[in-house]
Amino acid sequence: MGGTQEIHDHFKIPHIACYRIGPPAEPLTDEELGQIMAWTPKMKEMAQRQSMNYHMPNTCAGDDYIVVGFHVEDAVYAAPFFGYGHDKEPQGGLRWKYARHLETEFMEQAPDTVLVYVKASAEVIAERMAKNPHPFSIVQKKDIEPVLADFETEYERSVIHSKVVIDTSDATVEESVDELRLSIQPHLTIEDRRRMVVRGTAG
Repeated sequence: MGGTQEIHDHFKIPHIACYRIGPPAEPLTDEELGQIMAWTPKMKEMAQRQSMNYHMPNTCAGDDYIVVGFHVEDAVYAAPFFGYGHDKEPQGGLRWKYARHLETEFMEQAPDTVLVYVKASAEVIAERMAKNPHPFSIVQKKDIEPVLADFETEYERSVIHSKVVIDTSDATVEESVDELRLSIQPHLTIEDRRRMVVRGTAG
């Protein structure tokens, strides 16, 4: 949309490398990723909480700010996969409640935020996982349906007002991007549209 962007996609344990100042983050080695996976639930919770608070909108110097996964992934994965975020969790209790706390702060700092929910069917996700397995993947085939249900619940619970759903089950990447471009239009601000006109990216 013109202007400068900050994009952060490093909130899923163990892939949490981020350096906001200086050169781009070097990928973590397999040894380092294994060390992160071996952290205690307390250490994982602490790292995630501090990382999310460090990446709130008031820390962004760009015109646009994109965080991928962020508090929603944390709410979905924390308890079943990493052992924190249960009802007796000392740092915020149930993780979905902490997610709502973060969203409230997020909306105070960036009221024009849009929540984009990218999803696919369980069958398609299973096929994609088989074709392109991720190293240190936490989600196995048996987990797909409950994880999808939890993401759906988090989307419904979200207090972010502007929401977009992109179902990629039967779409190419290009088709999904086109759908996002159209779906985001009602949520663009006057300043967004001005920058798009200036940069020749409107429509």
